[in-house]
Amino acid sequence: MPISRRFLTVIACNTLLLFATVLTHNRVTAQSSSSGTKEFSFEDFEGNGQAKYCCSSGDLTDEVSNPNTSGSSINQSPHCGTYKRSENNQYDWLSYRTSSITDASTYTNGQSLFYMDIFTSTAPIGTEIQITLQDGTETSRGWPYGRHSRYTATTSTLNEWERLYFTFSYRPDPNILDVSITELIIQFAPNSLTSDLYYMDNLDSYVKDTTSPTMPIPTVSPTPQPIIRSKSSSEVIVIPDPPVPSDDDLRVVVRSDCPHWQQELLDWHDPSTWESGEVPLGEGEDVMIPLNSKVVVKRSIDGILGLVTIPTSSELILGEDINNQQIEINTTGMDVRGVLRAGSETCRLQSPLSITLHGMRPLDASTVPQAVTYKGIGVSGKLELHGKRYYRTWTRLARTVHPGDNKLLLQHSVNWEKGQEIVLVTTALKDSRDWHQNEVLIVESVDNDGFGGSVVKVTSGVVHTHIANMGYQAEVGLLSRSILINGAEADSEATDPDPGTCTTNRKNYGNYGTPCPNKELTGYGGHIIIYNGGLGYVEGVELYRMGQTNVLGRYPMHFHVLGDGCTGCYFRDSSIHHSFYRCISIHGTHNTLVSENVAYDVIGYCYYLEDGVEENNTISFNLSALIHFLGTAATGTAQTTSLAYQSPSLTLPADVTASGYYITNVHNNIIGNAASGGWAGFAFPVLHSPLGPHKNLNMRPSSRTALTIDGNTAHSSGWWWYHTGTFYSGGALYYDTDGTTLVYNAGRDTSRTRQPCLKDMCATGNCNGYCQPQDRAWIRMTNTKAFLSPSVGLNSWSGRMELLGYEAHDVGLSVESLESGFWIDDMLVVCRTGADWAMPPGSSATLAKGDGFFWYDTNQEHIITNSTFRNCGYRYSAFGDHYDHSPSRGCGNSVQNGCRSGSTVFGFLTHSDQFTPEIMQGTRLIHFQDCGRRFRLYNYRGDDDPTTVSGRGQNWIDVDGSVSGFKEPTIIGSGLEDAGLWWTVDDEVTHDPQGPLKFIKQNSGPFRGLGHIRFLWDDTLHNQVGNGKCGNGDGSPCPPLGYIKHFGPMFASDHGLPVTANPDIVGPVGGYGWLLKLNGGAPHTVRIELTEVLSTTPLVLGVAYPLGTSFTITAHAAYCSPSSYYTCKEIFHEVPSMSNVRESLGNAYHVDSNGMLTLRIIQSPKTYTGSPEWIMPDLNTIGKWGKGYAIGSFSRGGVTLPTMGYGPYLEIRANCPGGNDGVFCAAIPQDVSPQVCEDGYEQVAYDKCCQVGDSSVCVFPGGIEEISPTKTPAQSPTKTPTQSPTNTPTQSPT
Repeated sequence: MPISRRFLTVIACNTLLLFATVLTHNRVTAQSSSSGTKEFSFEDFEGNGQAKYCCSSGDLTDEVSNPNTSGSSINQSPHCGTYKRSENNQYDWLSYRTSSITDASTYTNGQSLFYMDIFTSTAPIGTEIQITLQDGTETSRGWPYGRHSRYTATTSTLNEWERLYFTFSYRPDPNILDVSITELIIQFAPNSLTSDLYYMDNLDSYVKDTTSPTMPIPTVSPTPQPIIRSKSSSEVIVIPDPPVPSDDDLRVVVRSDCPHWQQELLDWHDPSTWESGEVPLGEGEDVMIPLNSKVVVKRSIDGILGLVTIPTSSELILGEDINNQQIEINTTGMDVRGVLRAGSETCRLQSPLSITLHGMRPLDASTVPQAVTYKGIGVSGKLELHGKRYYRTWTRLARTVHPGDNKLLLQHSVNWEKGQEIVLVTTALKDSRDWHQNEVLIVESVDNDGFGGSVVKVTSGVVHTHIANMGYQAEVGLLSRSILINGAEADSEATDPDPGTCTTNRKNYGNYGTPCPNKELTGYGGHIIIYNGGLGYVEGVELYRMGQTNVLGRYPMHFHVLGDGCTGCYFRDSSIHHSFYRCISIHGTHNTLVSENVAYDVIGYCYYLEDGVEENNTISFNLSALIHFLGTAATGTAQTTSLAYQSPSLTLPADVTASGYYITNVHNNIIGNAASGGWAGFAFPVLHSPLGPHKNLNMRPSSRTALTIDGNTAHSSGWWWYHTGTFYSGGALYYDTDGTTLVYNAGRDTSRTRQPCLKDMCATGNCNGYCQPQDRAWIRMTNTKAFLSPSVGLNSWSGRMELLGYEAHDVGLSVESLESGFWIDDMLVVCRTGADWAMPPGSSATLAKGDGFFWYDTNQEHIITNSTFRNCGYRYSAFGDHYDHSPSRGCGNSVQNGCRSGSTVFGFLTHSDQFTPEIMQGTRLIHFQDCGRRFRLYNYRGDDDPTTVSGRGQNWIDVDGSVSGFKEPTIIGSGLEDAGLWWTVDDEVTHDPQGPLKFIKQNSGPFRGLGHIRFLWDDTLHNQVGNGKCGNGDGSPCPPLGYIKHFGPMFASDHGLPVTANPDIVGPVGGYGWLLKLNGGAPHTVRIELTEVLSTTPLVLGVAYPLGTSFTITAHAAYCSPSSYYTCKEIFHEVPSMSNVRESLGNAYHVDSNGMLTLRIIQSPKTYTGSPEWIMPDLNTIGKWGKGYAIGSFSRGGVTLPTMGYGPYLEIRANCPGGNDGVFCAAIPQDVSPQVCEDGYEQVAYDKCCQVGDSSVCVFPGGIEEISPTKTPAQSPTKTPTQSPTNTPTQSPT
């Protein structure tokens, strides 16, 4: 009797439900083996299996009859099993317990192999099946914990047995030991809601046999690449779909309200229509449509007409040829004051129609504008063009195509037609005029049966590989439409073509090729402009050879300065290709729709918000590819580029960075768009003032709040500058001092930044006004994907941002962000997917980085949560065994898909003595999968250069210990040797040699945290920072002028952290205190500012002074006027002990018998000191006048970072006995350190003293006893480096 094993909820297996949060991944191409030996069977349904069924979400039935023994050479066993997948579980699973896998590394390295026989008559060809090995004791903590390794195979046939070989994919949790496997999980068609039935048998383990070549592995069916469906085309993000058209919209037969079917229309070709009694001849004569008339064109018009004018009282209706032949109209232009119609929304034109626009380019075209009707359709009335509805207008590949293939598997069904042109978009890293791999193909047939998408057969084989993997897929777009508007071939094409032979002296990833500058400047196609109160409703139209290079306002489609008067206007499901200038310009117009369009081979920015005032528009579900910049691509060094200036050959200087999307104002909806090529894919330039006719408008586009920015993807850009992202929020466009010449700075412009604000500061009369913390807004981008960029996935030079749901695949760096207030959540970074990179001659993937994320060096707040890094960091042999043993970890030195040898998952910029870190970065729920080098303190001057202030002060709040591996809150600090014991606060601190870094267990003390201050004592000295001393990586000297270390004898022999002319100090707080000693003695005047510290983590500062010194210590608020409600300064009072200082509200000080001054430093409110009494605020203290909060912080995703306030400061004035000597007291203070432990106790940490002889009796500052006196230090996690001491501090330098 067959035995049905229905899933039961059992404690041992309930954590398997967490698979519902896991997205599929297939990084490794299927491989074949030539020989092997069967080792054992996990399950053969004959009672010989070494694995035991546990549980499942579907139905497993034992010992059913083999459905096909006679016709199969693969499986002739009498019995097998069936598995009925549960349609209610997206990640349905079947679990076996096993103890047979004693060393799982043999499967990951290919020495051991998984095979399984599969038979199905319902699951489509290409169905993916996964095997996951896991340690069941670790899976309760959620994905990816416990999952050792994953293996994949795909079906290739129906109604017959096939032998599947499972290839190793990746290591979800590299911390799981090879010897700890307890469970084997099988998933059929993961990430789907199907209920297919699978016959399964002979789940076997084979050992690869290299010594017996005559013993073959069992016959294995060829394993095709999996079919990628739209719902599984991304691992983390969800890409939205365009609205599904109604059946009526797609029907050909049932149409209504067709304008060319109206009664009493006048026929163009009827002489009686015309006042002259003669049909207009196509000999260049101008034509005026009769007044108060509706004229219909039912067949082609011979010759070339001059200007066709449609009066305000008239309509020109373009109909359909009775024989379904193309209607052709040639003209020098149209002046649409009335209505020009072709079809309607309920009567999409089915028969072909073409309008060809004629006219030579004037020599002064870019400086002397022609009439809008010259080689154009100028619409001050209404334009209604409704071509046949094709859906979808573009989609993505469902399977990789290779050279010679003539069938494209698409993710969605399409209704494209034989003979139409399509563009197969590149998946190379460069997409430029001088080198690209886009292909324009002709459809031979479309088959919508089989797998939920379409199979499009083309008339010729493809030339290049176009990738579709689990991370990204090439786009395929439809170029042809039933209505064609185009520029005449004879007078539109550029007369200065690019010969394609130019090179540059700047090498990009090994390649010198570049488009030739000052070429392709004479293209002069047709154009359409809706202006002067006009209305435009355009759909199903192909615009070809349109746009006029460098001619302002002459674009393929242009909504020109219509304000709110064109609300509801649209340009949709159309195409623009081989455009000489842009695609669609929304100019001074609001509330329009640009959707489902395909743009290819375009000069200049494509989808274009022209002046920065355009708002409430929707740009959705569009595709752009092969976008050409004008002139020479913007590039530079460091963070700067050369300025570009407006000129006759560069009307818009920003076109040196032409990209698919030009978003000058984020108060628009940008949804579901895709970009390939261009300098970037999506550009968000900073405009402090509007442009063009709106230049005097009182608004700041860069301060506007964002609407919806969701589901956008970009790839194959970022080639020309290593800071360019496929998404680029940067570059500033503004007028020069003459007020008329536009200037574009493509790099980081710190004088023009993006600061979104809920309050319109311009409306208050000062666009430069300060946006109060409570009024600040964040630009939110959701479900974003970047891939195939050798530079950066997304770069934001400025603008507070929340990046929620983000994927980056095959990129040099995932995100580059420089902003105080940047949150990244739900991010997946796959620095290398394993796919070979298609690059131009001379290029190498090893010249591109493989970095996960870089922390910046000053004035930032960055939070990253719930994020995964996979195959990032160089596979560096020196660090091979610290975190991950996998031979496939990180990226190697392959020219096809390797990376630079210095690549790292997390990097820190440490070149600067001038710009140094505060408390700037925090993380939570970080996962590493198959990564190489994890950490690097990066000084571009070289590792042998002297260490820097920024290097020694690097820090990081690892909220949950997912980075350190401690699995508890961790403070991460610099591991540089000349930081002394500053970060080595106890003997549990782990030293990571990769960074190098220090990992500090935050829970080992009750008050542990981070603090930051700037300690100023000599303005003459400090003012030299960046100007001869302590420079920004320029080699300027920055010697120690003193040191700071922790209180207590444990640190007595340590020199401490160097204090330099740049006196920024950041480090662990919550201990007994910081002891500062300057080489010159005791400073008589001190100013402490830029404080960051939480009220729960006391920062006690001690400075030794000569005996007899008295003090005046005052806290000063900024921008403050005293009142009965608020005070502006506070004079500190003296208290009798150091413990009183610690317990104070931060307005007290103590001087001991040795002259040691101690005081508690708190983060005080910016604009007041008391209300009216002095307060020590916390993060929840309400701010002045009930607005905002008293002190700043940035908190997202369970991580909180304090933010310093500019302006308030603490002043210490010392009355030194014996007077002063320069900036110091003349007398020399004693060299002492405050007592931290009571008699009978010894110091064991910067914040802990234990009883001599009994380490279980311990106290913390303030006399707090240790809560768990018997507690033993937690064992170092498996992520902890093993090649250097893990629980002992680095030896102090002698």
